[in-house]
Amino acid sequence: MNARQGVRIVRRVSGRAEYHCYTDGSCKAGEGAPGGWGFVVKPPDGPAIEGYGKASETLAKVMEYQAVAEALAVLPEGASAVVLSDNQSLVENLAKHLDTWRARDFAKVDPLVVESARRIDAAITSKRLAVRWQWVRSHNGNAGNERADALAAQGAREAKAEQKKQGGRRR
Repeated sequence: MNARQGVRIVRRVSGRAEYHCYTDGSCKAGEGAPGGWGFVVKPPDGPAIEGYGKASETLAKVMEYQAVAEALAVLPEGASAVVLSDNQSLVENLAKHLDTWRARDFAKVDPLVVESARRIDAAITSKRLAVRWQWVRSHNGNAGNERADALAAQGAREAKAEQKKQGGRRR
């Protein structure tokens, strides 16, 4: 366990190299609640894969779950991965409840995140992914987490700028 980063990194699971998926969501306060999500996927070999996006009228938790869904979508079939998030609630929910949610057809899942939860489950099952969930302390010098945070913030900034631009046209 690396105490400074608050995360233990395991390089191999059952002899397979592991992908490290850092995910984060962001939401700006105010009218229209612009938000963003971001991810950094570090494959066992090769360059990192990054992605981000934006939304309006959203919440941080919605962006957090969407970031995970988007990160898992870029993984190859049969991959082993650890999803690292600074959102403890997300990590606990996915680690402890995803199987139950699936068995109950996502009936008791928060309606705001159910679409992303279904996408997360679909990626895991259709691609036969082996996924672990790991909490990482935010703003603590973890390069992957810091980059995912920056990407999510970029998406939120773009959503806010887009709203301002559209607001100016309505007047």
